[in-house]
Amino acid sequence: MKEVIPEFSYVVDANRIPASGLVLNLSANEQERKALAQRFGLEKIHELSASLAFKRINQKRIRLDATLNARVEQQCVVTLKTFTQPVQDSFSIVFCQENETSLRPNEIDLDMSEKDDVELLQDNKIDAGELVAEYLSLALDPFPHAPDAEFHDEIDSKKEKNAFSVLEKLNFK
Repeated sequence: MKEVIPEFSYVVDANRIPASGLVLNLSANEQERKALAQRFGLEKIHELSASLAFKRINQKRIRLDATLNARVEQQCVVTLKTFTQPVQDSFSIVFCQENETSLRPNEIDLDMSEKDDVELLQDNKIDAGELVAEYLSLALDPFPHAPDAEFHDEIDSKKEKNAFSVLEKLNFK
């Protein structure tokens, strides 16, 4: 299987995260944004930056709280014209050692919330850039509409009385 090289990569060694934590501010350069736009089927990524805060929970767990900001150019699914829109997202991940067996679904962990994703550390490395790219792809609107795009169909144009008025028109015998 071919190894995939991330377009936007910034590897953090989990062993080097101090007890006081580590804050990173990442910003994708033009070449990285261009490659990510191609990967995600976007017309262009004008900006992509993220603020990441790593905090050591204990020797085997690390918590990441992150926010990302981007400005992307997409094609409207209604008008097929390109338009630019902001994308903002935040996410939290708890990384744990590969051999850790204490993360079971029925267990209560005071260090984690329901919103936290859980990922296993591989070789004690965290690719912060690739995480930002992945969460950007999840935050993108899969059916982008330009702000001025309007979609009309027969049902919308007739301004029905209620949801069942369409069924009244059907002739069931």
